[in-house]
Amino acid sequence: MADDIILSGLNAYGVDKAEDKAIILEKYLNEIMLFNPTLKLVGEKERNEIIYRHILDSASAYSLFSSMTKPFSTIADLGTGAGLPGVVLAILFPDRNFVLIDRMTRRIGFLRAVKAKLNLVNVEIVSKDISEVKDHFDYVTSRAFRPLSAVAGDMMKLAPEAILYKGTKQAIEEEINELKSMGYSFSSSIHPVFSIGEKGERNIVVINSWRKA
Repeated sequence: MADDIILSGLNAYGVDKAEDKAIILEKYLNEIMLFNPTLKLVGEKERNEIIYRHILDSASAYSLFSSMTKPFSTIADLGTGAGLPGVVLAILFPDRNFVLIDRMTRRIGFLRAVKAKLNLVNVEIVSKDISEVKDHFDYVTSRAFRPLSAVAGDMMKLAPEAILYKGTKQAIEEEINELKSMGYSFSSSIHPVFSIGEKGERNIVVINSWRKA
């Protein structure tokens, strides 16, 4: 049986084969709970809090990823940390390929253990800072990562399109305006998402057609 909170969240998001995926997500959650006291993977300690703040928040962009990414596309999760959102998305989208990029050794070890335990054949793990990555991807994503002004140059080199988890629309617009003042030109769109259990405003910003003057 799947965890009731995870399953009800996936059903609310319209995830296909929700029960099967909820079972795998619960196994992932159990790994976070097991290793979090020593590896400090997430700040939250309570099980339900981790479900809401991390598992279901990562899953909240399901419909957007469904509409904007193609089967067998490769999506790089930059600064993936404990695998958020990369591992969650890899479970939700077994027909996409995910590259989880992080520079912290302790996180990489955890991610390799998770990949093996959950048999995530669509996941690759890269132990590098994003500035050191030379590969090219169809999309990049990130959640709770560095400000856009600090990573835009690297993102632009890695993929033609970015799908990024962010907070308020106002904060996103401020980041976008800062990028433009730095000489970047691009197309962007902001998509509100409903994140179950999150009280604050959540949006996804999609950026493409990057250029730098």
